[in-house]
Amino acid sequence: MGRFRASLASSTPTRRRAALGVLGCCLAALAAGAVWLITGAPAGGVREGSALDGGTQSAGDVGYEHAQVGEEYWAGLPLPWNTSGQDLEITKAEFSQVPKGVKVIEYQAVNGNETDGNILFARTDGKGGVPSLSRARNYAGHPFTVKAKSGSDIHYVARVKVTGPIRGALKDCRFWYRQGSQQYQQQLDCSTIIRLGPPIKYEN
Repeated sequence: MGRFRASLASSTPTRRRAALGVLGCCLAALAAGAVWLITGAPAGGVREGSALDGGTQSAGDVGYEHAQVGEEYWAGLPLPWNTSGQDLEITKAEFSQVPKGVKVIEYQAVNGNETDGNILFARTDGKGGVPSLSRARNYAGHPFTVKAKSGSDIHYVARVKVTGPIRGALKDCRFWYRQGSQQYQQQLDCSTIIRLGPPIKYEN
């Protein structure tokens, strides 16, 4: 453990130019409307949110320097805090950037009260003091509520497999959530740096 983006016609040239001018204005207005429809935020669309905060995990790096090719690990995403004055429901979360040498197998959402705390990084086989998640309820795929001005007991973890030399870090954690009738997505800073290194020997 380490460091903590229609046609118009005219009978005279003058009228024809005027008509074309009107047509140009109409096309410009239609184009502007089309741009608004594409780039605006229509009802029911997903907007960029700002209600979540990732706490201390968004302020630094999580590091592990003893990874082995072929082994699997749990990499934790930040524990989400709702900084707004309205409850929200989180529906999904994932790492936006996955480096070469690491493959995400699945995401789970677990309750820290069932796993003896939030998982930052751990082996999936239960060695190293972190209990296996096999008996913990998986909330992924089921929206869960985070109360206003409160932190969540549930946090996301990614099951990752090391496939070779690792270039880069697991970064940029994106969350999707509902607040009222509107859906949002928001990116929280996060960085999990995994490096190949000598294996850790655990006592039986």
